[in-house]
Amino acid sequence: MFRRGYRSRLDRILAAVEIPALGLWLGALCCFAFITAPTAAHTISDVSQFAALTTGSLAILADVGYACGALAIAAALLRSRDAADRTPDIVRAALIVLALGLVAYQSLAIVPALAALPNPRSEEFRALHDRSLVVYGGVVLLGLIALVAAAVRTDP
Repeated sequence: MFRRGYRSRLDRILAAVEIPALGLWLGALCCFAFITAPTAAHTISDVSQFAALTTGSLAILADVGYACGALAIAAALLRSRDAADRTPDIVRAALIVLALGLVAYQSLAIVPALAALPNPRSEEFRALHDRSLVVYGGVVLLGLIALVAAAVRTDP
């Protein structure tokens, strides 16, 4: 469909959009998981302040995920225009869509339920927090797989 030289240039441009978008999103997720949340848990003693900080951070991370995910999906689908490598690109886009679905589930179901619980030491809170960790870990894992797959993709 494209001349070889043009396609390679276009593919490099799309990769320059897709890979940083996924990297930014993954970096933000890991920063929250490994730095912000643990630090806040150890330094903020007021439960309402901690809840406000974490729910606000997760809302911002969801917005970052939607924006970066949409860019990465668009770039992956545009990169799939060459029939020789369509399947890996579509699989990458599907992984990102699945990750965004998990983000939506966490944002719409888990985080509001956690914020509504008055006692962060209750068994119900622990169960929801454990579910949140699994969902969040799934988003990180799917994002990491998509990032690596985008980075190692060969030129058509």
